[in-house]
Amino acid sequence: MRSTILLLGAASLLAACATTSASTAPVAPVGPPPTVASATPQSPLAAMLANAGRPNAPDLAAVERAFGQADIRRQDGAGTLLTYRLDTCALMLIFTADGQNAMRLSEAHADPRRVGAPAPSIEQCANEVSARGSSRPPA
Repeated sequence: MRSTILLLGAASLLAACATTSASTAPVAPVGPPPTVASATPQSPLAAMLANAGRPNAPDLAAVERAFGQADIRRQDGAGTLLTYRLDTCALMLIFTADGQNAMRLSEAHADPRRVGAPAPSIEQCANEVSARGSSRPPA
């Protein structure tokens, strides 16, 4: 019995050593290096959304001027939710009152319009809003 325990202990130590040395070996990268997000210029609308939750976040009026009329607008207490339904994504913008009682963008969320579709980025949705705005006839 004692020899069995010693053999199991020795086998465990050998397995641990083998695992440790294999995990510390450097791995060569496969394929091209990933692109850096900051190297890609943001669209003006995406840059506006990137300020969500910050002191310099755009106010409700500025967002409506830039994005146009929302498909769904919901006022709930001290907050407002604007939803833009686009071809591949739904862009939800949440506004809350700041210290001066101005409605400022506090959060921006992009969700896919189709079940099982990959989640789009805020940049992708902002680009769709831009494309939709340029294709709409003037009011």
